[in-house]
Amino acid sequence: MKKALSFKQIANLIITLGHKKTIVIEGENGIGKTSVFHYLAKHEKFKDHIKVQPIDCTQLSDGSIWMPEIDRELGVSRELPNERLGVNKNNQRGVNGSRPVLLMFDEIAKARQYVKDMIAPIVYERRVGNYFLPEGSVVFAGTNMAFEGLGDNVQPHLRTRISTVRMRKPNHEEYSEWALANGIRPEIIVTNEETPEVYHSFTDYMEGGEHYHKDRTLAKSNPYIFDPSNAGQELYASPRTMAACSDVVEAYVNGLLDDDTAEQTLIGTAGAPYTDKLMSMTRFGQQLPSVKDVLAKPDTTPLPENKLAQIFQVMQFISRAETREDAAAFCTYVGRMGGEFESLFCRRLVDSPKIGMFASVAEFGQMLARNQMYYKV
Repeated sequence: MKKALSFKQIANLIITLGHKKTIVIEGENGIGKTSVFHYLAKHEKFKDHIKVQPIDCTQLSDGSIWMPEIDRELGVSRELPNERLGVNKNNQRGVNGSRPVLLMFDEIAKARQYVKDMIAPIVYERRVGNYFLPEGSVVFAGTNMAFEGLGDNVQPHLRTRISTVRMRKPNHEEYSEWALANGIRPEIIVTNEETPEVYHSFTDYMEGGEHYHKDRTLAKSNPYIFDPSNAGQELYASPRTMAACSDVVEAYVNGLLDDDTAEQTLIGTAGAPYTDKLMSMTRFGQQLPSVKDVLAKPDTTPLPENKLAQIFQVMQFISRAETREDAAAFCTYVGRMGGEFESLFCRRLVDSPKIGMFASVAEFGQMLARNQMYYKV
């Protein structure tokens, strides 16, 4: 079975070779393929590129790529690029001052065949009509795996002109890093830590896969994730749907949604099996000391005895810290938990955009020293 790469491995591949080769990211739905574009758009290498928002190939039709222009004086026609592609008379290869383009064709293998034919010169030659994208332009694409049954198909002779790599789901550490950096509720992070099956792929349960068992179906082994063999499955947990649950949980814990509304909305977002776990974790979190109490009295607010509760609080504090004063209070409180949780706190913080704020308070420096950890911030 084809080995899958991580998000960062694929991003690095495009950073390194994307100006020479078209990389097509293949992977199951909802795992963050499109997010690769947004990651690259913030990367130093592409600071001077024109960033074209990901183009959904299923929405393309006549005129979406180029339109004909008639030059009656010369008796010829030309193909004029669509504005969205970032290439034009004044921004093309060979014109001084032209800026390279960063371009992603999303859902490329679901496009209608005539659309694939129209974008083929861009993918293969970096050309739209007679216009070539400026030197250094990067074109890449995303698609689902054919055996997901979602209508993805690229003809074999066309695959030989691109490089297709498979992207895997994030593991817990990778997803937590992203979630903490993007304000995802701690209830989701901790639910996933307690339910690691959500990070499995349905391919893991196919013959030859890590979790394959000849006497068990995927539905029985792992009811949380996408199952292409289950025609009746409507929703499931994926990195995308789990993130979408965050706003619902936020509204629920703030008293804006009642139990039934929150639960049914979550079921309609990520499926019933995942919702059962998430709602249980959310109710569990509501029984812990409040963030308000911890911030007011970090030295005396009671510590929960349950290990899971302390993990929950560690994630919660990283998510909720807004000021240096918050950071100092949370460090004081977590310091009372002991080494294991201090270490977890530090490890999760180092890859968080809030590390700079925490690093500026003495309490965090003391925590690093106690755990003999050293981070360059």
